[in-house]
Amino acid sequence: MGTLLAINDNFSKYVVSMDEVNMSRLGIKHMNIRDFLESENLE
Repeated sequence: MGTLLAINDNFSKYVVSMDEVNMSRLGIKHMNIRDFLESENLE
C-alpha cells in the first residue's frame, strides 16, 4: 500500500486480494476478490 499512498490525487484506490481480513487504511480500500466481483457499485 505504500506505493498507493505516494500518489497524490483524488481518485479512489483499491487493493483487491484473497484475504478475508479488511486492511483498509488512510483512504485505500482493501476488498476481498469475491466481494469486489459481487459489488454492483464502487465509490
